[in-house]
Amino acid sequence: MNLLRKGMMAPIWSIMVFSAEDMIATPIEDRLLGQPTLQASDIHDVQAEFVADPFIVEHNSQVYMFFEVLNKASGRGEIGVAISVDGSKWSYDRIVLREPFHLSYPQVFKDQDEWFMIPETIGANRVLLYKAVEFPSQWTIAAEMMTGRYLDPTLVKHNDKWWLFAGSEGKNLHLFCSDHLEGPWKEHPRSPIVTNDISAGRPGGRIISVGDYLYRYSQDGTDYYGRSLKGYKINKLSELEYEDEEMPVILKGTDQENDWRRDGMHHMDQLRMNNNQWLVAVDGHRFVKWNYIAWKMDRIKAKYFS
Repeated sequence: MNLLRKGMMAPIWSIMVFSAEDMIATPIEDRLLGQPTLQASDIHDVQAEFVADPFIVEHNSQVYMFFEVLNKASGRGEIGVAISVDGSKWSYDRIVLREPFHLSYPQVFKDQDEWFMIPETIGANRVLLYKAVEFPSQWTIAAEMMTGRYLDPTLVKHNDKWWLFAGSEGKNLHLFCSDHLEGPWKEHPRSPIVTNDISAGRPGGRIISVGDYLYRYSQDGTDYYGRSLKGYKINKLSELEYEDEEMPVILKGTDQENDWRRDGMHHMDQLRMNNNQWLVAVDGHRFVKWNYIAWKMDRIKAKYFS
């Protein structure tokens, strides 16, 4: 009854891609974040409510961006891909992965000449590793990495070992280690490395390696989900040690009416290009007020009449 009387607020996420001279470790200038590169209206094979969580990779002289598409018909996230020749103009291609549970946060990476994806699969109560049968459009499960309800699992290879950072619903950030991509995985003795902290306990994008250091990014959900994104410089990472230092807030909303990122930003991926420029993909959102019945009818219409 409260929803019927007051309505509901729903976030509408969009994606922006831009070029930068260096890896992003300081607040991003507003001038770089103009109009979004990709929106729900660009998705043509399903009725999308929003797009979010972009990850970008380069393959055969093209750039591929994988991201969550929230399908109105199912109410679940699916994984879509867009393609670009130069990183500035993008064309949406298709949905490439769909499951009977929610998918998001599709970190795509290459290992030993094969392409892999580790999306968030919390609805399956497992962390699943997918392998490309045909890149970028066909994927199959290659391994069950671990069981449990983990948020936004984020992989990085460092010093010949694999490291997995993953949030949990208790506002914690866990750290795991393995000699092999498929596992077995063991939890780090310092894990959880963040405890009961909604401002730092959930990953917000790929871990970046520059020089001798790794940089990780965390969603800050203080006040509400999707508020802002901040970074951490990892100073120590070994089988026994973990130490990092917080950097400034990297991304946040503008509070400007009708801005596509008015109410917050929560994700970033970065790709070093051949010309030493960086290609950066971010997302942002604004809350839209819906009449609950109208919102529900829109979902039903998408399910039965699309």
